[in-house]
Amino acid sequence: MKKLVLPLAAAVALSACGVLPTLPEPGTPQPHRRPPPVAAPTKVDLLLKEANRLAEEVKAGRLSRTAAADQLNAYRLRVAGPNLVDDNTFATYRYIAVERDAGRMSPVEAQDKMEVKLREWLRAWPKLRQRPADPAFTNFLLKVYRLPPLGY
Repeated sequence: MKKLVLPLAAAVALSACGVLPTLPEPGTPQPHRRPPPVAAPTKVDLLLKEANRLAEEVKAGRLSRTAAADQLNAYRLRVAGPNLVDDNTFATYRYIAVERDAGRMSPVEAQDKMEVKLREWLRAWPKLRQRPADPAFTNFLLKVYRLPPLGY
């Protein structure tokens, strides 16, 4: 029996060699490997990038919050198109921008109000009968607020 164990162990070990990847001999040319494809930016990514650009304009005093919100809305409509959820979310977003520009809302109040709106959509989403395919603007804000995206 002991005589069979050693050859059997060697056979098992050698049979695994066919499964393991082998390294090429030194000096042999390597096949050219293409890098993995880069994923195209999502609509959420595009909106986030534009929002950050506009935020810099607001910080520099070149745009008001309301003007930046209006530009972001025009961009959102080009990138993602209109839909019930995003239109409603944007209405709140713009209202907050107007109130902030007028000095009638503090930064904390503005954040709280936007978060309340986003949480309303998170609660309503499962019951919504006609869901938009991609509520990108709302999902962009959910990402900013570190909340889960709609539909997941």
